[in-house]
Amino acid sequence: MTGFTRRKFLESAAAMAAAVPLAGCVNAARTTGGDAWRSAVEQAAAVRSGSTSALDLVNTAIFRLGLVNDDLNAVALPNFEDAREAAVRSPSGDFAGVPTLIKDNLMMAGMPYTQGSRALRNYVADETAPFAAVIEKTGMISIGRSTLPEFGLTATTEPLLTGATRNPWNTGRSAGGSSGGSAAAVAAGVVSIAHANDGGGSIRIPAAACGLVGLKASRGRMGGDDDSDRATDIGIQGFLTRTVRDTAAAFHAAQGGPLFSRVPLVTGPSERRLRVAGRLGRVDGSLPDPAVVRVYEDTMALLARMGHTIADADTTFVSPSLSDDFLVLWTTGAANRVEFARKAGGVPDDADLSEYFEPLMLGMAAAAADNSEADREAAFARLASFSDAYRAHFENIDVMVTPVLGQPAAPIGYISPRIPYDEQRERLNAYAGFTGAENVAGLPAISLPCGWTPDGLPVGLQFIAAPGAEPMLLALAYELEDILEWPQRRPPIWVGDREL
Repeated sequence: MTGFTRRKFLESAAAMAAAVPLAGCVNAARTTGGDAWRSAVEQAAAVRSGSTSALDLVNTAIFRLGLVNDDLNAVALPNFEDAREAAVRSPSGDFAGVPTLIKDNLMMAGMPYTQGSRALRNYVADETAPFAAVIEKTGMISIGRSTLPEFGLTATTEPLLTGATRNPWNTGRSAGGSSGGSAAAVAAGVVSIAHANDGGGSIRIPAAACGLVGLKASRGRMGGDDDSDRATDIGIQGFLTRTVRDTAAAFHAAQGGPLFSRVPLVTGPSERRLRVAGRLGRVDGSLPDPAVVRVYEDTMALLARMGHTIADADTTFVSPSLSDDFLVLWTTGAANRVEFARKAGGVPDDADLSEYFEPLMLGMAAAAADNSEADREAAFARLASFSDAYRAHFENIDVMVTPVLGQPAAPIGYISPRIPYDEQRERLNAYAGFTGAENVAGLPAISLPCGWTPDGLPVGLQFIAAPGAEPMLLALAYELEDILEWPQRRPPIWVGDREL
């Protein structure tokens, strides 16, 4: 998957816009008998059996994207012609021929690499990231690069570069972030699986906002990971899907990091009953939105009826400085990204940086500049101590359950990049303050759509376990999916049963 130029991407974008008359196009598309949607596992099986071809699957995904992308804005950089070329080359791997999307913060040589930033609007990567090679080895075929907020550092996908990505359940709501474009496309049925990554919730948050399954694996578990187990190494690669089966199969295909041995494919529930501890409140003790409280309480009651042992989580190990220490890490990362983008994007030294970077990014970079090296070292040492304490907590429990978000999917504009930094920070803490701790501790966590609000918005909960315990989480996810049947739900914007 090399040899692309930005010009080819833009030509593909024009082709997508011209391919179908979008107004009324969903109604005009042919629906096959019943529900034609197929999971990624089913698509791969169909290619292997010869009942369909990789090219047919790719063309169908391109067609479906053309039906809804004006409404959702999930893909700003399509890659149709190369996807078709890849499809006719007889791809191999567990997901051979299955169309996907790759988030625009994963480098692929010769492809645009904007990270959602105006500073990198013309940047083309000159190397391929290790996990991009892992995806290619699975046989998945990317039809485009999915949208994300600037540098993936917030919980909504509304960058000034590409505009807001909208939620198929309600287009007035955010698809989450930072893997918002991937989530919107999977939720709408454009593709059955899409690449995502998570440095503080960026797989789990969009999964919760869009009613999807999102697994953040253990640090050092996925293919392409290095052998570091530092608390400051928080980024994890993965996928978003609609079903536990697809998530389990993708995890199995893409595992291979140096810190864990490979584990067998998880294919269903386990008879093992688990010790489950729940935490509903935020670190400061405040409670989430009543709709989230209801879904949490209903799910904990369901787990008890299923025979699992339920208790309240002991959170005495959580340091009062955790949020502040994580912010030091987060702002340090932001400052590093701004510096990279200034150099790679050729931003003039005397430029008005507000023309290249959003208020959140500049605010975080400024906050990072206020921290001394001693401040950073002290914060990172406290994060390491927290990581050890959090891991030790799983000596007495098997799974911890918490909300993913403080409320259902936020309205577009609630965390707008145009809002001043201090106000954005406060809103983000309230909205998305549940998910960063697991990245610090390197724990696996899976977001599952455990309920819906009365007006039809999904509500996700996260299930967390000790390092390396992904098989246990997946088995529990299968068990919940069998009861809650979330794959049967369809958002108002749905093209998963539309064929050419």
